[in-house]
Amino acid sequence: DGTFNRPYATTDGAINKASAGDTILVKENHTETLTTANTVAQDVAGVAIVGLGNGNRRPTYTFTPTAVGDNSWAISAANCSVENIIAKPGLDAITNPFNVSAAGCRLDIEWQDASATIEAETVVLTTAAADDLNINLIYTGFTTGNACVAPIKLVGCNDGRINVDFYGIASTAVV
Repeated sequence: DGTFNRPYATTDGAINKASAGDTILVKENHTETLTTANTVAQDVAGVAIVGLGNGNRRPTYTFTPTAVGDNSWAISAANCSVENIIAKPGLDAITNPFNVSAAGCRLDIEWQDASATIEAETVVLTTAAADDLNINLIYTGFTTGNACVAPIKLVGCNDGRINVDFYGIASTAVV
């Protein structure tokens, strides 16, 4: 029912009950596997997703989409944010786990590749509508991996602030 003792089972379930400007707190140690396109649809303006906990006790999302190009977490409403979560691939060479197609959004996440053979090609992909974007990304990869091309791909957006702490190897660029 969305209370602290009886939380929604999924992040998308909480978003579906949210109103513009709400903050959704995700309990520490929460784990969620995102298996299809748009598993999380952040489509309510101004909704903030805030993970509770520190270190490995933060909420963890594993991305195992049906196809490597499926966007599992779509941010299509303006002024949304995702903060203090861990995200991991469950499928090698995924290209679109976080897709931002709205203005004024903020991502503050830690991406942890699973291994040198299970890693992201791209973590954040934008559209031209993702103006005024703010990204803080910690990317923990592997120097022996071969799938990472560019953890952040900005496609036509204007006026962004990008801060990246990157470990691994990217075949094209970090951004």
